[in-house]
Amino acid sequence: MRDFFDTDVSRAALARLERGLRQSRGLLVLVGEVGSGKTMVVRRLLENLEEEIFDASMLVVLNGAADANWMLTHFARQLGIEEPEEEREALLAQVYEQLAIIREDGRHAVLIIDDADALASRETLSEVCGLLKLEYEERRLFSLVLCGGPGLEEAIAADQTLAHRVEVKVHMTRMDLQMATRYLGTRVRQSGGAPAILDEAAVLALHERGHGLPGRMNALADNALFEAFLCGRERVSREDVIRAHADLGWDQQGSIGVLGREVGTVDGAALEVLETGAGDLDADLDAVFSTTGSQNPADIAAAEQAGLGAPPKDEDDLLVELIDE
Repeated sequence: MRDFFDTDVSRAALARLERGLRQSRGLLVLVGEVGSGKTMVVRRLLENLEEEIFDASMLVVLNGAADANWMLTHFARQLGIEEPEEEREALLAQVYEQLAIIREDGRHAVLIIDDADALASRETLSEVCGLLKLEYEERRLFSLVLCGGPGLEEAIAADQTLAHRVEVKVHMTRMDLQMATRYLGTRVRQSGGAPAILDEAAVLALHERGHGLPGRMNALADNALFEAFLCGRERVSREDVIRAHADLGWDQQGSIGVLGREVGTVDGAALEVLETGAGDLDADLDAVFSTTGSQNPADIAAAEQAGLGAPPKDEDDLLVELIDE
């Protein structure tokens, strides 16, 4: 992955998650603030899982756009089921049969769900995790990796049964100033510029105002680069960072709460979960088992044009991605 920036935090997170999957652990959780780099970690994880050993896929769900039945249907398609059944019990039977085939083929199925916070409402998260009951010849059929923000961790902690199912939990922590300096320098070089276009005070301000979160520092640096460009200056200053930060309005949108999570007004529509097909997944599972066994303007412009600060994916609008390994 070309833009992956390896840090002590990302290396440790990746190693723990990969170890858990190679041990066929059931439920694995990766938690981090918006912009902490957790999505890059799970994408790297997906790349590291050999096709000869794993049948791995990844779903990204935003803004509460899915319920348990939606997730099950898309998981079925990721497993290669071309025409998933609409009725829940029949769909579960299809999934179980396909997972058993994968197991007999000597591989282990893995489902990674990014932005799993979207599943944290109305029991959806608990229902999806209920799929971990699926076993074949007394062996777990697949592993589930949930990736999300502090809301995900809160939802899991609120459900004692679900919390006890977690076998691996990893937290993405913030970068310290030294690591942030390395990160920003690397991103500028990747964009074709020279790290010196960011003066020392600017780097300090980017770390401070970006809270040591790579996604936030990235977006802030992009805007600060343009501020300097508009002023006709060859280097980004602390003042450029402060103006860019004010324009982004992060402080007005919300304050930093638990784990640095932005707390603000939540659009009720964003929390709405589809009701079609809702039901007790555990009961449906029981039914299935009962019937199924540089320093010049050019550098600044180049870095800015190359997207030094693409906004964190976590803040995109309604979007669903399906990513196959």
